[in-house]
Amino acid sequence: MKIALITIHHANSYGGTLQALASQKVLSKYGDVKIIDYKSKALENTLKLIRVDSSPRSIFRAGKDFFRIIPRRRLIAKFRAFMRVNYNLTPACPDLQALQTLSSDFDCVVCGSDQIWNPAITGYLDLNYMLAFSRAKKKISFSSSAGSYCYSEEEVAKVRKALSTFDSISVREEDTARKLRSMLGNQKIDHTLDPTLMLNKQEWMQSLQLAGKTPGNSDKYILVYTLKKDALVRAAINRIRTVLGMRVVAIDQDPFLGYKSDRHIMDASPADYISLFANASFVITNSFHGTAFAVNFGIPFVTALPESGLNRIKGLLDKVDLADRLVSRVSEVDSVVGKSIDFTSSHEKLEALRWVTWRYLDGALSTNTAKKPIEMS
Repeated sequence: MKIALITIHHANSYGGTLQALASQKVLSKYGDVKIIDYKSKALENTLKLIRVDSSPRSIFRAGKDFFRIIPRRRLIAKFRAFMRVNYNLTPACPDLQALQTLSSDFDCVVCGSDQIWNPAITGYLDLNYMLAFSRAKKKISFSSSAGSYCYSEEEVAKVRKALSTFDSISVREEDTARKLRSMLGNQKIDHTLDPTLMLNKQEWMQSLQLAGKTPGNSDKYILVYTLKKDALVRAAINRIRTVLGMRVVAIDQDPFLGYKSDRHIMDASPADYISLFANASFVITNSFHGTAFAVNFGIPFVTALPESGLNRIKGLLDKVDLADRLVSRVSEVDSVVGKSIDFTSSHEKLEALRWVTWRYLDGALSTNTAKKPIEMS
């Protein structure tokens, strides 16, 4: 089976880049997979050395990019090299006509995962991510997400029309599934795992040829990966550093951390990101993918996030019985850090969720041919 995948694959985003690679590897079990080289204009800007656009924040952002231009140049080069080595891309598809022509050469077109259905991420309601262009025999969604976005009445009509033509739909969050079920009526909506969780630690390390490699200094370290550096995160970092007595390693492209670190990595490649998580002794994060990789790799962690931002992270942690690793107040940090984690039980639950996702894909991509093993390199 020839499978084309459209996703957010070309952006300065660790989660986005790694989910694209994971999706490619998972789908390769069912046939020959290519990622459609369609680049969202809103996200393409993230891989520019100096980001300039018409938004009010552009001047501030460009100034910060100029200030960190040397590590940013290294970072962008690493992201582009990672994509070049690991992605199996189609020719560039800059417009609707190119997408339509390309899709006719495939048996199936798959969209997902990541927040491809969130106009706040893609810049507008981009119906190409809902396969409005596809001329393939099958149209399938794999763990797509709209994040916390609420569609307008006008957008609802467009979404309903686009998704009503799908053969199978699965989404990443139960909240998104509920919204779509309400919107689409009788159409079946499945809830499946983020693709990064479909590969275990060993498979990730093997896939990126990281087995046996350590990221520099072999001392134990607390890895910090956060999307926002609010007061809760800063307090959690300071407290956990004191309790554990380990050095702090930060993955953060921002030159201004707002907290003390022993090593500040501004130019980590996606492979570096995986290696740093795999070798950490403890993780502090407020990111979905930061939480997901800590769970997947069996690394003790704290997810420090105000209650208003818990939606998709809490949904994952509830399913693996690790919701007690969430802290929304500084006063909760000590009790969580001192509590051990039964990763054996959590990984058994995660494995069960993987099989639910495999069953969805088996049904959606069913053929009469034997399925191939996932290609790890």
